[in-house]
Amino acid sequence: MKININTNHIRIYKLLNFIPDKNIDFICHFLRMNKQNVILYIKQIYQFIEDKQQNILLQNMVDEITNNESLFKILKQHQTFAKEDRIFYIILVLLKHYDLNLNLNLNTLSSIFNISRRTLSDDLVSAKKSLEFYNLNICSIPSKGVSISGDVADIKSCFLSYLFKFLVEFEELPLLMSEDYLNFFQQKVSEKTTHEIDYFLYAFDLDIFANNKKILGSVYRIYLDENCSEDISMLSLDEFKKYFSDVFSLKHMEKAYTFFKTSTLGKFPLKDINVFILTLKFCAGALKERNIPLDKESHILIKLFSKFMSINHFQNGYFERFNHRIHIASKESSFLSMYDLSFLSLNLDSKAKDECYQLFLELRKIYFNIQFSNIIFLYLWNSNKNTSSEITNTIVVFRDLPRFLHPVIKNLFLLKENIHISHFIKYYELDTYLLHEEVSLVITFENLNLNSNYPFIKYYPLPI
Repeated sequence: MKININTNHIRIYKLLNFIPDKNIDFICHFLRMNKQNVILYIKQIYQFIEDKQQNILLQNMVDEITNNESLFKILKQHQTFAKEDRIFYIILVLLKHYDLNLNLNLNTLSSIFNISRRTLSDDLVSAKKSLEFYNLNICSIPSKGVSISGDVADIKSCFLSYLFKFLVEFEELPLLMSEDYLNFFQQKVSEKTTHEIDYFLYAFDLDIFANNKKILGSVYRIYLDENCSEDISMLSLDEFKKYFSDVFSLKHMEKAYTFFKTSTLGKFPLKDINVFILTLKFCAGALKERNIPLDKESHILIKLFSKFMSINHFQNGYFERFNHRIHIASKESSFLSMYDLSFLSLNLDSKAKDECYQLFLELRKIYFNIQFSNIIFLYLWNSNKNTSSEITNTIVVFRDLPRFLHPVIKNLFLLKENIHISHFIKYYELDTYLLHEEVSLVITFENLNLNSNYPFIKYYPLPI
């Protein structure tokens, strides 16, 4: 019998080795799937291994799967569109065609998915239901195809949500879908802009939550208007301060103003400045609903973390921001559900994985859309112990390690390993840095897969 590999197979494959002694239970909770289905998916994945054994125990299957380095590529080559993926892609393509001022030909879709028009019609009904939340509709135009209709502001809001979900999940999505839409995203958001977003979030302490770079990238792709006559870069310093007083501290205000004057990010249109500011506040954990106190929720959070972490002192500032973020993001009615696997890039030790998993189980009961990555960030933040020492010598190379963790890692690494860290360097800057600086040791706390080019890099687990 032919096995149709879908996105869930890919996700399960990537998650199988995260918590080896609890992997099945973790996957069930993370993907909201029952155990019987997860086991079926694992057995189907195993069928793609060459020279596979018959009548093998489940754990032995898992071991063979996780030790097979070529299997992921094979699974991706056989991946097809599940119904959930088709609906997601239909909405993305409709939004893309709206952006390009085109109508969508349904024959093209049925050909891409290799499904009948009847099945496609059922998918369109599901897509319409999903779009109703944004007050949008799908209109049919005789002999021309279909298009999305509604208020421009609602279309952009929907576009932002679905593009962000795509960027978070694209590595697990079918290749045709991920490659096509990633190209569409990059038409407006260049590599230069992506690096500037990366620097901006890092320089102004806005990278404290997972995927903030993808949120900001989505905002620029949807709202950037090349024909706009007024943008952020045209503001005077006093005007800039009025707009961004709730985003940047006084000590960072002029630095931020200069950045927007000289960066491509300064081309963001003033007519949509409120969307931009709300996005930055959401990234910082400063966006909150008025007149809704969160003291009770904060107490519950601290109590939960006290239960699963062996520490007595908590970083209350970050707890507050975390609380604002998850209170807004976890509303089932207002945010798309998504599966963020970015935490897999962090080189966590087994104790941290297990404790974060226990926290996840408890927090998922309260917050519908709680992201496991952000639980890990909060966990690592509160692993900090305050020490003060002169830091020199070693460098850390990183990709997505948030800035707030850098002093935590510096202090703990000195305390526990007696190794001085002098700088944190982005992985794409490492070549240039090594040409101009003498470095005795290069370390990382992420799974960067740089061994072939940099075999001297040492990998360390988190927390230290």
